[in-house]
Amino acid sequence: MVGWRWWLALAAALPLQAACNLLNTWGDERSGVDDVPGAVRTTPQVHEGAVSMCAVLTAAIGCVVLSGLLAVPLFLVFDCQSGDVSFNWPLLVVALAGLFGACNYSTGVKFKYRGLGVPFVFFLMGTIEMAGVVCASCPDVMTGPLPLELIASPLAWILALGISLPVNCQVAVIMHGNDMRDIPSDRAAGIRTVASTLGPKGALALYFVLHLVPYAVAACWFALFACRGAAAGSFELHTVWWLLPFAALPLTVRTLVTATRVYRACPGNPQWRGLERASGGIHFVFGVLYATVLFVR
Repeated sequence: MVGWRWWLALAAALPLQAACNLLNTWGDERSGVDDVPGAVRTTPQVHEGAVSMCAVLTAAIGCVVLSGLLAVPLFLVFDCQSGDVSFNWPLLVVALAGLFGACNYSTGVKFKYRGLGVPFVFFLMGTIEMAGVVCASCPDVMTGPLPLELIASPLAWILALGISLPVNCQVAVIMHGNDMRDIPSDRAAGIRTVASTLGPKGALALYFVLHLVPYAVAACWFALFACRGAAAGSFELHTVWWLLPFAALPLTVRTLVTATRVYRACPGNPQWRGLERASGGIHFVFGVLYATVLFVR
């Protein structure tokens, strides 16, 4: 059963995500990326005068403060038997990493404009967020003594990355789809992204990889548990649950076919539109199914 710490962690994470989006709006407006001819405006509210830049920045700071206030109880771990209180240091490290990412994506260091947007999102909104869930939901494990062999074990790190890899890929492909749409305008604005660096053909290939790797990971987990069951002379029913995420595969195939068709129509300058929305929908469906598998496990 999901405990109160999980729900509180979710409540604290939402304002931080909102702050990242607001700071991205603020950074995009200040960079002038939306003023390039042919660019898709990501800040229409600001240009139309409905919201001021000051209001956007104030709202972002307010979201960061709200996130911090909501997270305070998560840093304190009470031992009901002894009455001792310990501090969840691993959660603090993850929280600071999230705050650093929110404040330096398109502002500060500006990873987004240095060709690091996709890899930055890959780890920050994949591995780091899943680490935050573990740190917040399992404080007894995180604040207790961790065996040195577990920390230094390559297998432990491989398993951690293997579990989070589908999330990493699917959240990164949303950003990559957005960058694919903006290749011409980003180049005109002097902004370097993974998509603009690879060019249309390479960007499309990476789009395929990021969409298909999650299914490969699910298939590997299924094969691993199936082989383990076969070696033990039994087949555990919950192994089949690893096939559940494949229910999202038709959505993925449709999106990849559409992206390929647009590319073939004009390889030099594909008019990609809506890839980020399609990828976001797939991420939601696959994510719910994948989380269901992990929960059943």
